[in-house]
Amino acid sequence: MKKLLLLTAIALASSSSFATDLSTIYRQAASNDADIAAARSTRESTRYNTDIARSALLPQAQAQYSYTSINADAHFGSTDVNNNYELGSLQLSASQTLFNLNSWYTWQAAKTADQGYDLQLQLSEQQLLLSTAQAYFNVLRAQENLTTAEAEEKAVKRSLEQTKQRFDVGLIAITEVQEAQASYDLTKVNLLSLQAALDISYEALETLTGQRYDNLSSLRENLPMLMPEPANVDDWVNTGLEKYPGVQMAMIQKQTVGQQRDAARARHLPTVSLGASYTTGDNAPTSSYPNVYDAEVTTVGVNVSVPLLAGGSIYAQSKQAAVNYATADYQLESNRRQVRQSIRSLYRQLQTSVQNIDARKQAITSARSAMDATETGYQVGTRNIVEVLNAQKNVYSAERDYANARYDYIINLLSLKFYAGTLNETDIDALNAWLAG
Repeated sequence: MKKLLLLTAIALASSSSFATDLSTIYRQAASNDADIAAARSTRESTRYNTDIARSALLPQAQAQYSYTSINADAHFGSTDVNNNYELGSLQLSASQTLFNLNSWYTWQAAKTADQGYDLQLQLSEQQLLLSTAQAYFNVLRAQENLTTAEAEEKAVKRSLEQTKQRFDVGLIAITEVQEAQASYDLTKVNLLSLQAALDISYEALETLTGQRYDNLSSLRENLPMLMPEPANVDDWVNTGLEKYPGVQMAMIQKQTVGQQRDAARARHLPTVSLGASYTTGDNAPTSSYPNVYDAEVTTVGVNVSVPLLAGGSIYAQSKQAAVNYATADYQLESNRRQVRQSIRSLYRQLQTSVQNIDARKQAITSARSAMDATETGYQVGTRNIVEVLNAQKNVYSAERDYANARYDYIINLLSLKFYAGTLNETDIDALNAWLAG
């Protein structure tokens, strides 16, 4: 029985200590994210738009059958006439558009727009990649900040206890105890805030995946945080202008609206169609033919329609389409400017992060040395508690800055690839290799 309990305890301990990595969470997000599911469903629906638009150019056919029962009573002086009969008629008709530029450009616009829906799905998938990584590393960031705050709270609490002991034996004034108490209270408030921030970051991750996590794989200490290739920011800008789905979608939108403008203009032009019909059925009696008789009629012809006047609607639609095209052009330029600005800004932030990470790591060592010296001076009476507290604060601030710089580097790197249009699952797998098992 004892062995069974021991094995159960070991199994539970190993289960609780199992850390979930980034790749696992991304796969769960990809299969559970509601936005991606909606984007894929929308994409399936929009695939039919091209077929719907093309149908106006393809043959049309229909069949129509009618049945009529007639009971006629007539009175001519003293004469009553009853005429009862039934009529049945079957009509088959078909038509084929020969010339209709409005329908043609509408079909072309639908085909062009269909490419935009593919890009929209691609953008949604890349956004999920970025969002998942951001949510994951925000949890790790919150964990490190909380761990640092807990260590700071313990250090300040220890300093407060030492200060009270020194005051009790008359070595220091009450003001130093008050300074230490105030610093400790602020540290406790900050600790509570960071605990809430960690819970919130876990909630954000759960929103993406639909699952709750208790333990994530942490970021390894020694990582190759270097500038990405290519080393020229202009190359990144050019790649973004060419590959970023947002810019490509704006280009597709401009092309689509241009074709819709051409379709609106084509409403002024004639349309030509070929039509044929076959009708067979009963005909009502006449003065020449007093009985119901059968007849068959076959027609074949070409129909030409020229719009002459539509109350100004055709002109207004044409002008409206031209304005929409200008709007699409402005939106394309706005997207391009946004991509340029985002890529240049992220590239500069990456440069700063790469330069600062090693310096911030060294700053931790320097701050710790300064804190040790200050605490030693406090023990011998050459330093006061305010200096000790400031030295401790500098150490933990340096640790937080170093941790945040590393996470900022990762998020900025992914964001740079996102706006360059090159972010994919390979980047997630590469980041996964940076995590401790």
